[in-house]
Amino acid sequence: MKRLTILGLGVLAVMSACNSKPTTEYTINGTTDLPDGEWVHLYYMAAKDSVVNDSVAVANGAFVFNGNIELPKQATIFSGEPSYTNKKMRQMILAPGTMAIVLNGDDFTAAEITGSEINAQNDSLNGIQQAVYAKIMPLRQEFMAAQNDSVKMDSLQTVYDGLMAEVKDAQMNFIKTHPASLYSPMVLQQIKSDLSLDELKEIYNSFTPEVQAADEATAKYIAALEAIQPGAQAPEITGKDQNGNDVKLSDLKGKVVLLDFWATWCGPCRASLPHVKSIYDTYKDKDFAVLAVSLDRDQNAWKEFINTQNSGLELYSNVFDEGGKNADNYAIQYIPSKFVIDAEGKMVGRFDNEEELDAKLAELVK
Repeated sequence: MKRLTILGLGVLAVMSACNSKPTTEYTINGTTDLPDGEWVHLYYMAAKDSVVNDSVAVANGAFVFNGNIELPKQATIFSGEPSYTNKKMRQMILAPGTMAIVLNGDDFTAAEITGSEINAQNDSLNGIQQAVYAKIMPLRQEFMAAQNDSVKMDSLQTVYDGLMAEVKDAQMNFIKTHPASLYSPMVLQQIKSDLSLDELKEIYNSFTPEVQAADEATAKYIAALEAIQPGAQAPEITGKDQNGNDVKLSDLKGKVVLLDFWATWCGPCRASLPHVKSIYDTYKDKDFAVLAVSLDRDQNAWKEFINTQNSGLELYSNVFDEGGKNADNYAIQYIPSKFVIDAEGKMVGRFDNEEELDAKLAELVK
């Protein structure tokens, strides 16, 4: 099944007036051949819905960024407009401490960064990954040319899967050999949805106490995964439906529930709606219910879709997951994500495969 991975304004903290710098303070000292007066920009996500976008003007061939950040974040430093075609952009890791960067020429993508171990680690791993991605790129055209050749498509898929396995192996190798690096949790976030609960716990437990303390996201994710294991009492779902009524999962106890995390902007989610509707039509006269939890941000677009598309959603229980709390409680990393909950309110499992979902519902709904 196709997956759409899930996966915001903030301000920079001012520099401390103390003589000793706090551990959260960062400084980027830059030199450049950009003309004086040209703006250099720094962009990063400070939190889930909070973006920092700082800018400084070049003076005497130099620029400086200062601010505070508790933990390392993916960031971009650039000149001009942010776009995929702009080569004057450098992806980097922003972390407490002082680093230097040189932005010269018309291409900043590999601009030299010094004084930052975490950026050296990031660049090293990215170099390995980019070498693999360079092999993947030509496969796109071959895939397009082989649309009507199933044998060729299967062969290309095998090659693609092998190359992606190389990327994952490189990421796993870094994590396992760098338990004391604050970059390891950042790499783990990229692959955690592909790991079992036991694998995640083994990796997290291998981290040093400092890294564990900083990696709150993985700790919460592991706790959420443990809470949705088969046989566990299903975490409560709460929220408002399209008519403003309160909806709770626990109100459906006594019925087998198909729990569907989705969004109107998610193509694979919309493509799966006819199958959900066929399931509903099959079991609507039995002790069965569909609870659709939307990860939309635009509540009006969500309501309009339900009320105008005749997708079947108008027949189900619906929840707008404002703030994403329900999704977090179910460790959602991609959508659509579908779960089955039995009549006692206990988790049966997650089902990404339509045939497996159909078989399980046929077993449970009598």
